[in-house]
Amino acid sequence: MGQAYKARKISDNVYWVGAVDWSIRDFHGYATERGTSYNAYLIMADKITLVDAVKAPYYDELITRISSVIDPSKIDYIVSNHAEFDHSGCLDKMIDLISPEKVFASPNGKKALLQHFHAPLDITVLEDTKPLSLGNMNLVPVFTPMLHWPDSMMTYLDSDKVMFSQDGFGMHLASTERFADEVPAFSVWYETQKYYANILTPFGMQIRKTLKRI
Repeated sequence: MGQAYKARKISDNVYWVGAVDWSIRDFHGYATERGTSYNAYLIMADKITLVDAVKAPYYDELITRISSVIDPSKIDYIVSNHAEFDHSGCLDKMIDLISPEKVFASPNGKKALLQHFHAPLDITVLEDTKPLSLGNMNLVPVFTPMLHWPDSMMTYLDSDKVMFSQDGFGMHLASTERFADEVPAFSVWYETQKYYANILTPFGMQIRKTLKRI
């Protein structure tokens, strides 16, 4: 297995297991000159949990990265923070592969996923700010509707103080690195400001309210 396709540990209990799209230059009409990344995370709790499931063509990359940490069949839960296919494209395949105990989403997330896949997926609805027990740690859902879609939510892992923010703090950037201080600062700031200006500016008031909640 090449080093490039191994998971990246980002905290005591969390691994990045997503995928990098180096070639994309147009994302739904949004120019992506520096490519993009499809983020997914593996939480090594008593109930091993996968957060999000990348774009469908990158299924093998997702599985390879997960497999560098554990056998994918050991995943107990899947949490879908956002129903758009760059976050959930592999969800149906992952469900078929691992038969998780439960799949979780926000109420609007469940509706959107059922519409996207045209299939009777068994999805458990989370409650805003009510902790989901992973056994030895908790994952707290924070509903963030219209940041930037009605189904959007963030999830906070209390043990590691990690917020999985889906597109709420997003940008489009392909990189072999996973931390902002490992890539040129100009690229990070340019892509962050560009994303905010084009995607999130209309929701400034909601963003301020959400930041206070977080």
